[in-house]
Amino acid sequence: MSGKTVFLASLFRRLAILRPDTGFYVELSPERSTRLNKVYQQISNPGGWPDPTRRSEISEWEFTCSVLTARNETFSPFSIKYLDYSGEVLTEPDGRVEAADRVISRIEESEFLLVLLDGVNILRFLDGDHQLVDDLVPIFNLMLKSWAIVHFVITKWDVLARAGHTVQEVRDRLLQHPDFKDGVQTQLFNPRGTKGVRFIPVSSVGLDFAVLGPDGQEMVKKGNFPAPLHVEVPFMAVLVDLFEAELKRMAQHGSPEKQLIAQRNQRLSWVRMISDRMPLIRAYLRMPAAKSPLMRLVRDQMADVFINYVEDRAKAYGDKIEEDVARLRNRMPAATSEKEALNGLVALFHAKLAEFEAEHPGSRFIEGESSWTTV
Repeated sequence: MSGKTVFLASLFRRLAILRPDTGFYVELSPERSTRLNKVYQQISNPGGWPDPTRRSEISEWEFTCSVLTARNETFSPFSIKYLDYSGEVLTEPDGRVEAADRVISRIEESEFLLVLLDGVNILRFLDGDHQLVDDLVPIFNLMLKSWAIVHFVITKWDVLARAGHTVQEVRDRLLQHPDFKDGVQTQLFNPRGTKGVRFIPVSSVGLDFAVLGPDGQEMVKKGNFPAPLHVEVPFMAVLVDLFEAELKRMAQHGSPEKQLIAQRNQRLSWVRMISDRMPLIRAYLRMPAAKSPLMRLVRDQMADVFINYVEDRAKAYGDKIEEDVARLRNRMPAATSEKEALNGLVALFHAKLAEFEAEHPGSRFIEGESSWTTV
């Protein structure tokens, strides 16, 4: 169970409330809202988990994204329709042709696809069990019929994070499998795509709400409250990726703000990469330099200067990106039209994704990335 319904319920719970760190909220019809709220109550209460989606059950959810202004006006510039169905409809068909045909038809029409990868199955994949990729082959085949943008959403990230894994490591290990690599490569060259594939780690319950049980499959609740982690990121990425061409056009016509955020994100990723390697750099710079006392002095001085520089830059760039996000988020209440609200959301989501990508290197895989040739 990859937790699609649990993910939906956590997404709605996270975004149904206007929170200080988001700047927007989502709405569902009253009936749909009640359904997801009941699912979330089952998640948060002691006891079992919601039942998996039945093969015959196909449901559509329309999330309307809204902004509340300082004048108490509400603008709803866009909505996203999400089709929820059992993955077995595609990976293990049982003769229900009508359900499969409906899902396949929607895949062909969709502008974006979320491929949910179960974190527990990924953990087994990392230990040598390749069933995860075997199950994805029919999905990759169907993706050939679609022009959609693709996000791989890694669910139950709390399990993988607790085991010490990173997004970069998980992504690179998956790409070592030839079938997964070729399936992703097809998306990289999708002429209507964004020349990139995202790997987004999410936890519908947070890092400390549940642990993997003794059977290595079932999640066991510990108590406390769920604290959904990154569940809104795929929602934000959908809008940003769909608007990527427009963002580029706007940047070419006097909108340096987005370029500046992107540049800071690249610098921050580089600086943090250097910071991660600091123990190795520190050891290298402090190695005795031949027999020359002068070279040893220079190397010692260089080590101190370089280490201070990297630490200062990492903090400065991190603070600057946080300032950008806060400034863009605070601008939302000043919107006077749906157009302004939409432009503000695009800018805000772009900045938030820059922050997210800096925190999780490897979460966006770009065509031509150097590591592609080394996988």
